[in-house]
Amino acid sequence: MEVEEIYKHQEVKMQAPAFKDKKRGVSAKNQGAHDPDYENITLAFKNQDHTKDGHSRLTSQVPAQCRPPSDSTQVPCWLYRAILSLYILLALAFVLCIILSAFIMVKNAEMSKELLGFKRELWNVSNSIQACEERQKRGWDSIQQSITMVRSKVDKLETTLAGIKNIDTKVQKILEVLQKMPQSSPQ
Repeated sequence: MEVEEIYKHQEVKMQAPAFKDKKRGVSAKNQGAHDPDYENITLAFKNQDHTKDGHSRLTSQVPAQCRPPSDSTQVPCWLYRAILSLYILLALAFVLCIILSAFIMVKNAEMSKELLGFKRELWNVSNSIQACEERQKRGWDSIQQSITMVRSKVDKLETTLAGIKNIDTKVQKILEVLQKMPQSSPQ
């Protein structure tokens, strides 16, 4: 009960100057504009309605719209909404980054599998190229052996042919000598 009496007492004190101002015909706004000692103080009091059991009923009244700031140091209510909006946008950006990171990780896994497949295919192609090169090398080796064998045979033939030509020239000379000799007849 003491708290309620203090509130009632303060309410009566606050109403008294306003009543005097009404009597004088001067409004509080005009007085505050000219008097440097005057401060416009707005106090919010609890509802003083009493219930049947004698206790005061507490009701919370939230203004539907923000009041303009009465003090220059008070933060305007739209600023809270703007900051809340920024926090929501930040949270959405964070969620988007997480989703994009997950998407990148999935794509990275897929690409690494594809790269492993390409690596295997490249390895297979490389092995088959090496096998073909070895076959070609063996083929070229056998061809080169055949060529060297043919060359050696051709060289033998040339030497043989040169020998035959030598023999032929000697035979020719012998025939010429024999023809020049007088023929004697055996009688």
